[in-house]
Amino acid sequence: MIRRAFDPELATKIVKEVPLFISFSDEEIAELLEKTAIYSYHKDEIIISADEQNEQMYIILKGRVRVVDLSSSGEERVMAFRHRGDYFGDMGLLDGKTDFATVVATEPCKVLLIRKSAFDEFFLNNNKALRQVITVLCQRLRESWLFHNVIGINDAESKIRATLAHYSTTLGTRNSHGIIINSIFSQQSIADRVQITRETVTRVLRKMKEQHEIEMVGRHFKLMPTFFDKYRQSQLYKNLSSDF
Repeated sequence: MIRRAFDPELATKIVKEVPLFISFSDEEIAELLEKTAIYSYHKDEIIISADEQNEQMYIILKGRVRVVDLSSSGEERVMAFRHRGDYFGDMGLLDGKTDFATVVATEPCKVLLIRKSAFDEFFLNNNKALRQVITVLCQRLRESWLFHNVIGINDAESKIRATLAHYSTTLGTRNSHGIIINSIFSQQSIADRVQITRETVTRVLRKMKEQHEIEMVGRHFKLMPTFFDKYRQSQLYKNLSSDF
């Protein structure tokens, strides 16, 4: 972890893009930034450890992190990914308890750190900001329940379809030919997310490409209409739709 100096104008521009700060004026953001710090983390560096007392909130300005459960042998079980504009550490900030998971930088990251004193000053009297925090917490609960159901099935192809469909909703940009997922997911990261082997992911993705369900735009997945047609016909989609 390295503390970085930052250009106030650039930092203000980036922070304004974070949904959490949508109700903040430029003046409020500038005042907040005076009481926060930006840190850089290397790939695979731990940002928060499970059971660590946490009194600060982290907002991702650049890069991506993974939320994991670490076994006694150090093996990771991926629980979620967080991307630019996402934040974490807020649960400990709100209730004063320890975090339940470890957060690791999946790639080099820049993170804005907001301590409890600054959070209390700028958020507790801002109803719009508090509602946004509650909205994100609810979204994470729904995401956890979704992947709890996905991991529990035996059909690897359905697991991968549900995962890509979910990220197309949360991270996707639609164009006339499909939806591009605006984050890079390796085959290993998909495998870790739904607890299958990387070789299985490779085989299923190759099949989807051959059937023109997905394309690669650079390193990003593009999901075609046929992908969603097949997904909506699956039993898993019907089960998840009834649950949500």
